[in-house]
Amino acid sequence: MEAFFEIFESGNIIKVEALEFQTFGSGNQYDKNWIKSKITVKAGGFSGEYHADLMTVDFKQFEKQLSTLYDNLSGGAAFHDLEGYLEIRIIGDGVGHFEVNVTADDSPGANSRTLTFSMTIDQTYIKPIVNNLKKITEAFPVKGSFRIN
Repeated sequence: MEAFFEIFESGNIIKVEALEFQTFGSGNQYDKNWIKSKITVKAGGFSGEYHADLMTVDFKQFEKQLSTLYDNLSGGAAFHDLEGYLEIRIIGDGVGHFEVNVTADDSPGANSRTLTFSMTIDQTYIKPIVNNLKKITEAFPVKGSFRIN
């Protein structure tokens, strides 16, 4: 089963695929939540893909925030990871229009390359994203006692 979510508009796309749990041999519950992921981006004439280590809680928090945003249509939701590979910020205007701002970083640190772009979507895009995030969080559940706000 593919576990991914994507946001697209007019040829621009951000797609995040959860591939497999990372195993570091640590007894720490925190370290059991890393997921090897593939990020695909296309913005105008730029496109590419790269791998990132994301966490189960990143997906779960984004799912909860997007569900709330779908119900309220105003406010925001954000996907961002601990290492800085990806940031997606979605802001609603209260009447069903959303601005999506994406910052993709293929290798956070001194030698990174960053692509930043924006898209606009409407509320019909939000529910499928939430449904795909639920599939990810079911396939890769949070391990341990993390508090998800």
